[in-house]
Amino acid sequence: MDTIIIYDISDNGLRNRVAKALMDYGCIRIQESAFYGFMNHNTRGKLRLRLERMMHNNEGNIQFYPLCSKCFALKENIGEIYQIKEEDVTVL
Repeated sequence: MDTIIIYDISDNGLRNRVAKALMDYGCIRIQESAFYGFMNHNTRGKLRLRLERMMHNNEGNIQFYPLCSKCFALKENIGEIYQIKEEDVTVL
């Protein structure tokens, strides 16, 4: 299922670890604090558990928005689309 993950984390180190975890799960950055990934319910649950462990006793929040393909296809953009930087891509 298409999933948008957004976060608001002030701690730079934690924010970077969260971004890396999202990329480890194949998510791509679509804004500075927003990622897109296509994942099933089990994978999303594993990612959520990993992020919950990271966030333990830390300020901030992470939000998951699972979207059906039909709803995701209705997305609209205004302005420039976020360009993926080379450091945002991990080749396995």
